[in-house]
Parts: sequence; structure tokens; C-alpha cells
Amino acid sequence: MIEKAEYIRASIDFLQRFIAKGNQKRAEGFGLTVPQMRVIVEVAKDKNISIKQLTQNLKMTQSTVSEIVERLIGKGIVTKTPNPQDKRSVIITLTEAAEEAINKGDNDYLNHMILDVLNQLEANEQESFVHGMHLFVEAVKEKMVSEGMDYEDSYDVLNLPKKTDE
Repeated sequence: MIEKAEYIRASIDFLQRFIAKGNQKRAEGFGLTVPQMRVIVEVAKDKNISIKQLTQNLKMTQSTVSEIVERLIGKGIVTKTPNPQDKRSVIITLTEAAEEAINKGDNDYLNHMILDVLNQLEANEQESFVHGMHLFVEAVKEKMVSEGMDYEDSYDVLNLPKKTDE
């Protein structure tokens, strides 16, 4: 059983590297770093977000997020305005030009990258793989709940559907 666990762990590590390299390639195409892209994605999702919330969502230090935001301001991608509810904090938003570029661009880059790989498999193999991933993710969620972990708040779990009784 340990061999299976080692294989799964190594496979997940490999897939994370594949996705990271895809993200890096995509970011470089825009003259950005991966951390800058991650900040942009968070700002695009939340529209108006504080540095503190970015720090929590991205699991980065406040100084790192602040430096990234300053660089993105310099590139004309985000703006920083005082928070009307809390004078000690600021709200980060995308510039109109950045929002237009994002809306025009291909937001599904990673999905296409993964689909290109899936398309190398036969239709029945694709279905088996997706079904297996679903089962594995559901089992991980159940394990997290039984261990008192909140998977819904995790940055790495990207809006996975909640388990429903069918």
C-alpha cells in the first residue's frame, strides 16, 4: 500500500510542476512573475480586496504582497485606494485597462493545457480518470473534515463542488 501512496504523492508533485511551469510560461508571456499573476487573479476574483485579505488568500507575507502590489501599480495593472471603512487599510482593484485585457484574454489557459493532455487519452480513459479524480478528491475532503481541517478556506481547493447526497 505504501508503494501506491508514494506513486500518488509523486504523481501529484509531477502534476503540480506541470501546472506551475504552465503558469510560469503564461506569466512570462505577459512580462509578469507567477506571484504577480496570482495577485492579479485574486484581485480579479474579489474586485476590491485589501492587502490583508490578499495575504490570507495567497498564503504570502504582507511585505511580499505589498511589494508585488507596488510593482503591479507601476505596471498600470492595479490601483490602491484608501479604504473608506478603515483608514489604516487600502483597497486594491484592477485598472480598467487590466480588466479589459483580462476579459479579452483567454482565462482558461490551464484548462486548455489540461484538456490537451486529456485529449491524448481515449474517451473511456478520460471518463475513468475524471471519475477517479472525483473519488479521490471526495475522499480527501472527508479526511480533512474528520481531521478538523477546513478545505473550503484553502487557496489550493479551487471551488470544488461540495458533496451532495444523490
